Amino acid sequence: MISLARDIFEDAREASFELYRHDLKYNAMEARALSLGGATDVHVASGGIADRTRAVDAMVDYEALMERKAERWCEAIDRAVRVLYGDDWEHGIAASLSMSHAEVLDCIYIQRMSIKATALRVHWSERKVCDLRIEAFDHIDQVGELAAIAGK
Repeated sequence: MISLARDIFEDAREASFELYRHDLKYNAMEARALSLGGATDVHVASGGIADRTRAVDAMVDYEALMERKAERWCEAIDRAVRVLYGDDWEHGIAASLSMSHAEVLDCIYIQRMSIKATALRVHWSERKVCDLRIEAFDHIDQVGELAAIAGK
């Protein structure tokens, strides 16, 4: 059986991971460009202006390539957050079930935490965390995405 809830939150988890990877790669590229220095001399020895220009060009190209992907990733995360907290942060699963249900899904799927790390963070057993996740998924599958967003 296909689970709407599982699809929404697995997509969000994957998107969250991809955004994290994108940030790591971009930060590494930026650090490389900065490490090559900001001198204004016109030399092309290794580590010189030509290397820095290539590094900055690579950053710009990468950023342009990733822009549309990042938009899709953010949309996937936003979709899951709307289901958790509604459009106004007063509805969603947090209102229809409990803030605990929303927090568990947030930790596992948006913040990419393990079941064990989630349990430690929310001070419940791993079994309780799994139960809350299953209850939330069942509820979303039963009422549908729009009703879940509305807090029904």
